[in-house]
Amino acid sequence: MFVPMSIRKNLVYNFILTLSQVLLPLVSIPYVSRILSPEGIGKVSFIDSFTYYFIFIAEFGIIIYGIREVAKLRENKDARDKLVSELLTLHVLTSSVAIIVYGISVAILWQKFGDIRLLFFSLSYLLVNSFACEWYFMGMEKFRYITMRSLITRVLALASLFLLVKAPDDYYLYYAIMVVAAIVNLVWNNINLFREVKISFGEPGWKKHLRHTVVTNAINLAFGITLLLDNVLLRLVSSAAAVGLYAFSVKILRTTTLLLTDSLQVFFPRIVALKRSGNETGMQQVMQKNLQLLIFFAVPMCVGLGLLAGPLVRLFLGPQFDVAVRNVQILCVFPLLKSMSLFCCNQVLIAQHKERQALVSLLIGNGLFIPIALLLGWHWQDAGAAIALLIAELIVLIISYNYASKLIPVLQLFDFKGWMQASFTSLLFVPVVLVLQYLHASDTLMVLAGVPLCMAIYFGVQLLLLKNSFAIDLRQWAWSRVAGK
Repeated sequence: MFVPMSIRKNLVYNFILTLSQVLLPLVSIPYVSRILSPEGIGKVSFIDSFTYYFIFIAEFGIIIYGIREVAKLRENKDARDKLVSELLTLHVLTSSVAIIVYGISVAILWQKFGDIRLLFFSLSYLLVNSFACEWYFMGMEKFRYITMRSLITRVLALASLFLLVKAPDDYYLYYAIMVVAAIVNLVWNNINLFREVKISFGEPGWKKHLRHTVVTNAINLAFGITLLLDNVLLRLVSSAAAVGLYAFSVKILRTTTLLLTDSLQVFFPRIVALKRSGNETGMQQVMQKNLQLLIFFAVPMCVGLGLLAGPLVRLFLGPQFDVAVRNVQILCVFPLLKSMSLFCCNQVLIAQHKERQALVSLLIGNGLFIPIALLLGWHWQDAGAAIALLIAELIVLIISYNYASKLIPVLQLFDFKGWMQASFTSLLFVPVVLVLQYLHASDTLMVLAGVPLCMAIYFGVQLLLLKNSFAIDLRQWAWSRVAGK
């Protein structure tokens, strides 16, 4: 048995959604990087990261907590309606505080913005986000709805990008399109939420959630240091152009990493539900499958990114971003580190109500990122920020892995056989890339031919030669879908 049927369907929808997050940037990034300058992209990246960190503050840990609690109350509508009302009330209150702090921060850092239009769109997004409720639909495992809604808004945003962004000075329109797409998603969610749930704002019960959300909020803020403050920290010690080079190179890594980490969102509600029902065996089986999935795909992804960093950057970002190749090479192992650290923190620690251990892992690793990023960013600019990001992710993984292995010792967090099979097979990519280089293949051919060829070799060897159990399960599941079983 691969995984339960409902999780399989959600994984398919989630994969489609994640694939759109990968494929659409493959269209938009080459266009934007050739129209806008690194400085313009740096300005947008700075305001975007700045805004999202205050959104993290406003969410006050509600997302992870909300998903978990909604998953527990899926079959109890009255209790679920009350929970949603309380959490929405709490979010409006915390958003009000975040907006005040946002205004103070803007006044202090005004010279770093320099464009009132960017601030207008930034504040608009922060205000509307006060009613964010994506956690409800994730807790209810409504991944089909999430996928279809997001696909529509992303395609419309992409079309708007090509229609409106025509010159380097249009960087503010680029940010406006991003914000409007996000606002449409938020409004769409609220319309559907109010149809399904009886909402009563001002519920006094919101206070009882504080003792839980305080910890998860600290986790969010610690998590957001590397995710959102990296651009901000680099801008404090470097130029907007350096931020642009770093932001787009790291965007390649984070976009591909989504193919791995988004699977965690699908497995998480089911892990929580199995834990609550007392089905420890079923919970551990689902967690083990999730872990096998990450290892199976993360290792070849990292090797491929390292080998094809040059062609990828030149093909998608253009010649003015050629120096960003070193950033991608430095960060090629980022997908593996990030997916494994998230697994240990979310699927193991937070799902088992061990939020404080997850918080310690993030506070130490991401906390150290601040001085390291400032120092290395000042010394080596965008490359220094990339090195700092890698160091932080490694520290978080080491600490969270230690906690997770002690919490569930029977869980094979380090499957030696799986790691060795994935590593050995991925090394076969090296001769493929060397042959293409020997034939003087263009960057386009290196990517369009190299990636499918390496994927075919990887799956073929894992399935036919090594008899990898996960590959066999994956093939059986694929055949069952083709046969309609």
